[in-house]
Amino acid sequence: MTSPHDKALFNHYSTIVASVLSKRPNTSSNPYLSYLIPMATSNQLILHCVLALSATHWQKLQPRMQDRALFHKSQATQSLARLLPHVDENLVDIALVSCLLLCMSELFDGTSAGWKLHLQGAKRLLSTLKLQHGGNLAGHLNFLVKLARFLDSAATTSTCKPPLIDDATVAKTPETTEDGSSQDASVYGIPKELFHMVDRVNNLASKRGTRVDERSEALFRQEADKVQGQLDNWTYDYGGLAGAVASLSPENEDVLHATIAYEWALRLRLHQITEGYSLGDKVTECVKHILDAAQKIRYGSPLESCLLFPLVMAGGACDSLEHRMIVQDRLMIMERTCGFGYIHQSRELVETVWKRRETEAMVNWARIRYEEMSGLALY
Repeated sequence: MTSPHDKALFNHYSTIVASVLSKRPNTSSNPYLSYLIPMATSNQLILHCVLALSATHWQKLQPRMQDRALFHKSQATQSLARLLPHVDENLVDIALVSCLLLCMSELFDGTSAGWKLHLQGAKRLLSTLKLQHGGNLAGHLNFLVKLARFLDSAATTSTCKPPLIDDATVAKTPETTEDGSSQDASVYGIPKELFHMVDRVNNLASKRGTRVDERSEALFRQEADKVQGQLDNWTYDYGGLAGAVASLSPENEDVLHATIAYEWALRLRLHQITEGYSLGDKVTECVKHILDAAQKIRYGSPLESCLLFPLVMAGGACDSLEHRMIVQDRLMIMERTCGFGYIHQSRELVETVWKRRETEAMVNWARIRYEEMSGLALY
């Protein structure tokens, strides 16, 4: 690595981007550093992917880095295409890391739908990994499986389809409680059982077109009730919300507030899917709970990126100036603290909703995202 720009990008990833990606404040156990940096320094393909992700993060503040992002994405994509036909047990983790990093570059940009192809590639590589290792995954391989499943679920808000990667794709991997909770905290930030509820909610959204008569409407609402029940009881195995949060970080209040905000965002989304996008008391209640929780999380918190989906849900459903100012202010702060382009795109989405609500009685934020911002995934 001789280019001054690339040295700057590598330093930017090591000191800034890796910390933004991890939702756990302890930098000594950040898997985006401890696993990915050694792989990048020993493999040119992964280095291109890391530099592309770093440039994607930096390009809004440093426009000159946009060309470097395109260059490294191009180099990585070409190298990965040459590698994939020859993947064996010694190369599958290299290919998987590359797929996931390229997926993140596209997903976090907020304007590209290229992440869909990378997710499909990751699923095939995970199937290969399962055949080679069975359930004996540990260390960086276990982290890669978690990251793949996280990104896959994150994309369901955009696809309104079940996640590509399911339990049949990857074997259940035994892990120590310490390693498991540490990686879960870094990747998810909130309890993963709640995060993956978004899969079920968005899967239900994909079935709205089946509501054509009374019988199909009854079946749809029956399934919606089942999802509602799962959402009401997701903390049962932990003995309640406090236990679920403590399993990740017993001393971090931000985890609790981010979890509450995310749960109410899912409740609001489920309500919209079943009842539509009109504003009412139920919607107002959800918005209030989301914003109350969001405001308790300090600016720059590692958990701040967990607020994006809740803030967009609240922003798309609020009608008071006070609530809109809370949403707009926090998203503008996150554009600086989190940095990636999808934060800015999300703010543009809610501001578009507010503008159209001036002339339209009911505004469907999801339709706007689908028709005008197809590369944007909210999670």
